[in-house]
Amino acid sequence: MQGSISTTVVVDDAAMTGYGHTTMLEMTWRSGDPLAVVLRLTAQPDHPALPRGEWAVLRDFLRYGISTATGDGMVRIAPGTGDQVQLSLRGDGRPYAFCIPSAVLLSFLNETDAIVPAGSEASDAVLDALIERLLES
Repeated sequence: MQGSISTTVVVDDAAMTGYGHTTMLEMTWRSGDPLAVVLRLTAQPDHPALPRGEWAVLRDFLRYGISTATGDGMVRIAPGTGDQVQLSLRGDGRPYAFCIPSAVLLSFLNETDAIVPAGSEASDAVLDALIERLLES
């Protein structure tokens, strides 16, 4: 079964963008590469000095990060205060840290599981696609 899931959420960015701007996080998952989720950070309206970037992260890391700190290097996920999940993304520019509602992340992950259940995605072709995607980052 082929499919993709995508959701966009306005993030609590602790004033990263400044007055009059909104930070958006888009999460995209494809059944052809079921281990990875692409995170895309943008600001509206767009400006070169505002948050932007794209990161690939393991779907399981997002799931684990809801209850336990996980990740290393460019992407870190951890439980936040209340019903929030904190994401820390590091790219070419400065690091970005923000929170999103855990319910939004859980809903997104549940939608991906309905297409490719967690634990059933690790064929050789899928692992090759993940390695290729991670090397692009």
